[in-house]
Amino acid sequence: MHPEALTEKGKEIFQKLPAFPEYYLAGGTALALHLGHRQSIDFDLFSSDPIPRDLLAIAERIFNPAAIVPSVNNADELTIFADDVKVTFLRYPFPLLADLTMYEGMRMLSVAELAATKAYTIGRRGTFKDYVDLHAILSGGHASLGAIIDLAKRKYSAEFNARLFLEQLIYLDDIEDAGIIFLNDPVGKADIRSFFESRVRDLRL
Repeated sequence: MHPEALTEKGKEIFQKLPAFPEYYLAGGTALALHLGHRQSIDFDLFSSDPIPRDLLAIAERIFNPAAIVPSVNNADELTIFADDVKVTFLRYPFPLLADLTMYEGMRMLSVAELAATKAYTIGRRGTFKDYVDLHAILSGGHASLGAIIDLAKRKYSAEFNARLFLEQLIYLDDIEDAGIIFLNDPVGKADIRSFFESRVRDLRL
């Protein structure tokens, strides 16, 4: 794992996340901990269950109550800022298809399943971070594009459109190329587009 992917505040928050055993870490921060390709500054915690009404009160007890600022609080999502670090608890109804990884007492999605979630997000129009993350997965040989699509189909069923995903994967014109702190060699939008175009061509041969 790569704890250097977290900021100092992020490391403090991460140490407290095992106090929420019903949730597992997903999103870019989980992937950054796996791969160490970029810094990540927020936390996405998933569960298949609705958000409990008392979750905000629990979070206030676990984190510093004076530093908690709630942003969203409903049955599907609780988003707070804890010491200015964004933490989202999300009801995520899609099945887990691979074993979770345990790190420092916190359950995390596997790289393979994180790749499927990134494909789903990009298919619905993701951000530059999502493209950077999927590039790191593919260029690092952690999964193939075909395997990612197959897993995304299994995980999301009709909610995932493989054709739309592939179209979005190579269309980055409206994606803002900013806000990434790379921990390895930086990669720009043009290089990412060229890389994905090559992988899509190989997939269709």
